[in-house]
Amino acid sequence: MKKGIVLTVLCVLSSLSVKAQVLNDTYSCDNESYGLLKNLSDSPLSRGNIYVFTTTHQDLAWLNHLDACIADRDTLWLTPFLKRLADDPNFRMDIEQTSILKEYIHRHPETQPLFAKYMKEGRICVGGTFIQPYEEMYSGESLARQFYLGSRWLKKNFDGYAPLSYFNVDVPGRTLQMPQIMKKAGIDNLIISRHERGLFYWQSPDGSKVRTYTPGHYIYFYNVLGKEDTAAIKEIGKESILWYTKYNDVKKVPTVMPAMLNYELSWSKKPVENCPVLMDKWNRIRYIRNEETGKKTKVSLPSFKYATADDFFKTLDHSTSALPVVQGERPNVWLYIHGPSHEKALTASRAGDVLLPDAEKMSSYSAMVRGSFERYPSRELEEAWEAKIYPDHGWGGNGGIMTDNTFLRKYEFALSRAEQIVDQQAFYLASSVKTSNEKGNPIVVFNNLSFGRTAPVQVDVAFRPGYARHLQLKDSHGKNIASQLSDVCYYGDGSIEKARLSFTAADMPSMGLKTYYLNPAGMEKLTEARKMTLVENSYYSIELVDGGIRQIYDKATGCPLLNTEKFLGGEVITMHSYGNGAGEFDAVQQPDMEGFDKTSNHAVAWELVENGPVFTSYKMRTPIRNAVIEQTLRVYHQVKKIDMDVDLLNWEGVMFREYRLMWPVAFKQSAVSYEVPFGALTVGKDELPGAAGERYYVENSKQHPRGIGNWLSVAGENCALTLSSSVAVADYIDPTNDPVDYPVLQPILLASRRSCHDKGNDFFQPGDHSYHFSLTSHPAGDKARAEFGVSANTPLVAVYNPERFQKASLPEEYSFVSVNNPNVKITALKKCEDDNSLIIRMYNSSGNEEKAGLQMAVQPKAVIHTNLIEEELEPVQEIVLGKYAIETYKVKF
Repeated sequence: MKKGIVLTVLCVLSSLSVKAQVLNDTYSCDNESYGLLKNLSDSPLSRGNIYVFTTTHQDLAWLNHLDACIADRDTLWLTPFLKRLADDPNFRMDIEQTSILKEYIHRHPETQPLFAKYMKEGRICVGGTFIQPYEEMYSGESLARQFYLGSRWLKKNFDGYAPLSYFNVDVPGRTLQMPQIMKKAGIDNLIISRHERGLFYWQSPDGSKVRTYTPGHYIYFYNVLGKEDTAAIKEIGKESILWYTKYNDVKKVPTVMPAMLNYELSWSKKPVENCPVLMDKWNRIRYIRNEETGKKTKVSLPSFKYATADDFFKTLDHSTSALPVVQGERPNVWLYIHGPSHEKALTASRAGDVLLPDAEKMSSYSAMVRGSFERYPSRELEEAWEAKIYPDHGWGGNGGIMTDNTFLRKYEFALSRAEQIVDQQAFYLASSVKTSNEKGNPIVVFNNLSFGRTAPVQVDVAFRPGYARHLQLKDSHGKNIASQLSDVCYYGDGSIEKARLSFTAADMPSMGLKTYYLNPAGMEKLTEARKMTLVENSYYSIELVDGGIRQIYDKATGCPLLNTEKFLGGEVITMHSYGNGAGEFDAVQQPDMEGFDKTSNHAVAWELVENGPVFTSYKMRTPIRNAVIEQTLRVYHQVKKIDMDVDLLNWEGVMFREYRLMWPVAFKQSAVSYEVPFGALTVGKDELPGAAGERYYVENSKQHPRGIGNWLSVAGENCALTLSSSVAVADYIDPTNDPVDYPVLQPILLASRRSCHDKGNDFFQPGDHSYHFSLTSHPAGDKARAEFGVSANTPLVAVYNPERFQKASLPEEYSFVSVNNPNVKITALKKCEDDNSLIIRMYNSSGNEEKAGLQMAVQPKAVIHTNLIEEELEPVQEIVLGKYAIETYKVKF
């Protein structure tokens, strides 16, 4: 990719200097071309058109840093193309994503009416998403908001313009539920590439399907236009065979063949300039003459015509009776470019995936309490969401350091704004609880998930001098609750100044709160702090050895969880990891054994840090090649949960190294699964069948590692192990020499690869890096898999000693919203974009139709089924979700 190509008007330059083959209305050609064009003339395509839909593929920043790319999109593309639309009434164009239009309107606000006019006339098609994302990189709600800031924004700002197509032509990866997300946002069509040429329906597990077009690679027609006339016309003849043999089977209706001219601004402009020239030559052909035999034949060829992607799909609806249907995830081949190569950014992104919906939920609770949305932070949330979903697939590239820093700042802004809103709403709600000073200092705990749960709580507490030397925690009914203090600071008189209080909040209500009270206590019984190599509680027996974990034994299921013949549980390995985040390879580039090291090679003993009634924790600090690994193991005693925090310290920033956390699982006959947006995927079962084609010939089910959501799980015959993860990419196949035949769960902590752009940056990621993981085990097939994985990454929110409002009205334990079906999960609770109603989005995690009863703090007057972007469909008396369905409802009060 080259920088510095200057494009002006792309359509009015002369033909390439090639030997002319079209004279007047006759095309003289070789025998092969003669046969191709004769067959085309005799085919159903003869009564149709070849639709040229024109756009330029745009990463937000790849050809240069972001500001330079914004300027280039203005001066080299959109401004000249607006002129072209004015000068040529036949010209039409596509804009792949809404953010490009939004940035142009920001630079040229006077052009908004002009865009609205061309969009209404069908001469401009705009894609329905805000950007073109790595789909698996984002949560379900983040993907949904692509259509809020895409389709919904277009409708509101361009006279009701309703986009019908989603473009994501560069990324070789598709997530499982995206067709359903699209369909329920009003998007019928998908334009992709890096996939075998053709048309098909891509279907989600619920049965939603979208028409999908792929030209093979988006560069295909651009390359055709770069050929001499003879070669270009022959290639078009060859391409047409697919479109009259496999499609366009409906008789006596106009037929269609696509020719997507999609190019990048750094490429040579000659093929683009040749497009109208070649179109004109082709459209003049009435006869073909065989140069070898002299035979001249009259032909009726389909005419080239400017169109949009929407035009193509609309014509296709009438010309083709049936399309093949495929279902499943296409694992992203380029996933190293985001999580492993941009750890700090993706850690912030994943935290934002959790906290932004939490901020909306808690703001909605507050609106229920107030009886008004007047203080709902709509603008602040909209700004945060726009920043949260802005980073696209163009990490690195020319000027990549600037681009990557911009993306990091966007994620950090969104996360900071979400944290601020959560804190504000939590303090307001806690102050609205009718707490009792007589019971002690209150601690109000909030659960923002739509199922009841028991989970650890950590909260910072502080006291006046002399208040207490020891503390006792009780619930609102006066029941003693086991607690544990860490990081304690004392006054000179020996009383506690401040500390971190840990306890387990049992049976937290769905999307609700529970109150506890803290009081001074007499002398507490101290737990003896002694080194133990066997950690025992009611859930697990855990054997610790120098360098890692030898075994975890689940007492309830009777299952040993680990097979540590080759790797210890929780040890870290490092490998040589040469490659790029993205590139023209057909499978994820794998690490190799050069410079291999693992923490057990430098085994040190675990150090006991804390031993109390809530948890026991150990720490281990181990040197490893080019870094130091510090690990903290925390075993909880009132909940079936083991935490491991991993810090990669003193990282030397060496290129082409990779670090993985190893959990070797003792289940040979097993199934690996992981969270995807609005669902779960089982490896070997839920992928697109076969290989994607084009240049991708590794079967989808065999691509690894994978982009994961909150959790990764392995199920054996009777027992399953689930690992929650702060990282975005994980593997399950042993990557080392003589690989084992059992699963090894491997969150990929960091990989110092580089951009595939020839002027791109190294992803060496200086500094320290921190990670958090939680582990549990449960019977195979239990709903604990998903609930634990999400819960472990969604901490309870606690407020210590809030100042009670005089008119506080909330009880000490309360649920704002709950759903009575454990298979139905609420992912969004927010103010409606259009009025003062509540929006509730939920999905069905089961393969059966499910009824869901809502219990709410305020009795609704009406419940209205909407589409994904909150447009009303119909009132409902009962909420019913189809298998694996994602549904959105407006609740009026």
